[in-house]
Amino acid sequence: MSTLICRQSKIDEYGINIELVDAAVSGSRCRGLEEAASDLDVVVEYRGRESEDDLFNAFNEDGFTIGGVKVDINPITEGKTGTLGEYLPGVEAYLAEKRAALQEKTAEQAQEEKQTVVTLTVAECGEFHNFGEYHENIAGVEEAIAIFNRIPPERMNGIPSIGINIHTEGTESYEDTQMDIVSGRVADLEILDYVPDITDNPKAVEVIAELIDKLPDIEVRGSLEKWQAAFLAAEIDQLSYNYDTVQYNQTVADREAQIANITEDIRNGNTGYLNDFLNALISDSIREGMTDIFGKGTELDDSEGVQTAMKAKELLDKLAEYKPLAKIEELEECNYNMIDNVLNNEKPKEEKQAGRISIKEKLAEKKAVIEQRDKSDKEVPEKGTEKKSEREI
Repeated sequence: MSTLICRQSKIDEYGINIELVDAAVSGSRCRGLEEAASDLDVVVEYRGRESEDDLFNAFNEDGFTIGGVKVDINPITEGKTGTLGEYLPGVEAYLAEKRAALQEKTAEQAQEEKQTVVTLTVAECGEFHNFGEYHENIAGVEEAIAIFNRIPPERMNGIPSIGINIHTEGTESYEDTQMDIVSGRVADLEILDYVPDITDNPKAVEVIAELIDKLPDIEVRGSLEKWQAAFLAAEIDQLSYNYDTVQYNQTVADREAQIANITEDIRNGNTGYLNDFLNALISDSIREGMTDIFGKGTELDDSEGVQTAMKAKELLDKLAEYKPLAKIEELEECNYNMIDNVLNNEKPKEEKQAGRISIKEKLAEKKAVIEQRDKSDKEVPEKGTEKKSEREI
């Protein structure tokens, strides 16, 4: 009531010819969803010829507050926005989506509290870790490589290895996931297809990538790029979701399919629209951040807009650094002098025949043959929905 009385004085001051019909408090502050800087939203229905925009500016020009909380007065008419009875259900639907999003975020944060700890292992004998020396709980890649290189080559206890170990806090150590990645002078990444506990963990994949990078003389079988692309796609999708959850939910029907489509485009180098989206997000977020800083007195680093812009810039850098699938195959062909504008050439027969073919390799080859046969028996599905515009990603 005090709000209406105060705004009536503003009407009288400007000589505005309108009739106030009714008013209602709405928005996040009346549903327990507010943040520290949230306004108190008041919707006022009126009759008259004054435009809603002009009346909004008149009502809010002096920064009216109640108890230190800024009041945002939103005038509406039946002819444009609708009556209070028509307008408020839409507000409630928006708040319901916001509540659901906050609940989902809370659940995700609770899940993230169960942190996973990724460490490395070094074994003198990769086949049987209890033969010879065995080191575990190694924090860094360089330390693991140093221990690995110190194992005397004349020892006959087996082929030395470097492995990865994933421990979930609050669980027993026997529940850990452990697997050797480097055995002798070979890094077998193809077997990771069968170990989702590793490939679903971005930190684990990052550690493996660093390990491969710092052992340039070893033979690498397979690639990490498909998992790296999936992680990057998921981060971009999450940023889009966080930035405008309501708009995201209105435009994305299947989130898993959305991430899968983005992953495919990243792997194939079709990232132009992703770069456009992230650059636009940076511009929009910086403007929002400046509003927070000057309008609400928020510190620069604490501004939500600035935080979003920093995350978008981080993802832009990751996109720039990422080597698409075609580029990886091109580099591999270059290593074997097979540049012929056709990817997926086979390695020379003499090299393929060199060394022993492991059981794992045979299984992988057999699996590939079966998958190819199954694919030929099925109709190829159409690719997912068209890419969304910048705010619809």
